[in-house]
Amino acid sequence: MYVVVSYGMGADSTALLVEWLERPASRPRELLPDLSNLIVITAQPGQEWVETAMLVEQHIYPLLAKHRVRMVQVARAGPYERDGIVVLDDTREPILCLTTGGTYTLPGEMTSNATVPQSGGRRTHSIKFKGWAIDQWMTQTIGDEPYIHVLGYEANELERVLRDGPLGLPNRIPIYPLVTWGWDRDDCEWFLWDHFKVWWPKSACVACPFSFSLGSRAESIRRFQRNPHQGVEALVMEYLAVAVNPLQGLLAGKQLYHLLASTPGSGPLLALFEQQLNDMPWAVYDVRRAYAARGGDHTKRGTTRRSLARLAVGSRAETVARLERAAHLRGCRLDIGSDGRFRRVWWRHRELFYPTAQHLLTAGPDLADDKTLPAFAEAWRAGLRGAPQLSLAI
Repeated sequence: MYVVVSYGMGADSTALLVEWLERPASRPRELLPDLSNLIVITAQPGQEWVETAMLVEQHIYPLLAKHRVRMVQVARAGPYERDGIVVLDDTREPILCLTTGGTYTLPGEMTSNATVPQSGGRRTHSIKFKGWAIDQWMTQTIGDEPYIHVLGYEANELERVLRDGPLGLPNRIPIYPLVTWGWDRDDCEWFLWDHFKVWWPKSACVACPFSFSLGSRAESIRRFQRNPHQGVEALVMEYLAVAVNPLQGLLAGKQLYHLLASTPGSGPLLALFEQQLNDMPWAVYDVRRAYAARGGDHTKRGTTRRSLARLAVGSRAETVARLERAAHLRGCRLDIGSDGRFRRVWWRHRELFYPTAQHLLTAGPDLADDKTLPAFAEAWRAGLRGAPQLSLAI
């Protein structure tokens, strides 16, 4: 029977692996006398911190190679499930941790849609780029055969265990060794310190909004300051998303930029970010949104549909100049945002009740794709037909 470890590269699953590799008595009977039927699998969404990859390559991959453990790295092949997955690596002698992912990545999806990962509700992007990719590989490789699925949930994550347990039965048999051992996050971190004399960081995408929870916010900021070139990628993603929608931001609608700007030591990172914005090609985007009423209630917002189209491409200065001319021709003031970092021309603000519509021109890095779904046209017409109301300038 296969034993498959979902390896997220953080302290918890890393401690679990090291304990199994170094102390045979800790392993389940299915991994005795050897580890020939053990598979370690990682899904690469394309934006893991480089420092995590370096630690994995330095400390974990040599152990896996020593014990001849099969290491698999997978990624999504495209935006749709029908696109399937790609196997980035499948070897018993792993060397490179391929954190840049495949041809289709989470940061690529975010910037092409001019949005950021959402911090509310389920972690849908993690499910889409990690859980789903791993499930597909196991379905293709193991099929309907029973297998043991090992999760690195620690002793304080019993709610996650309860949610995960029933999934995939009967052929998937989940086990949670850290919970069984009573190891929490501190135990895992100290265990790895004793072994490698390093403090193992949390595994997270650079632009993960959940990494900025209040308990880990200070460390997340230090991580950005330590890795400015990767930090710039997240800030560019956020800038484009906010340019298109002022209500966006990596911190539950608030901007990561403002948090970093208010933190001592962020100067070099923000200077590098500003330089990157100046060096990139920019575009003028035409953005329209149609807001439906929910269930016929004109006070509640229903489905929002968006149309995004590039009107012109040029340098940052050239696209801003185009917006200034558009504002002049329209006889209105150029909106520079609450912090003066953005440039927008508003053709139409959304109104208080629904259905309603919103229309603006904005400038930002030339990374987003034109996208107008067929359902938008009717939604837009419905929004325009909304009765005159109190306008909301947001």
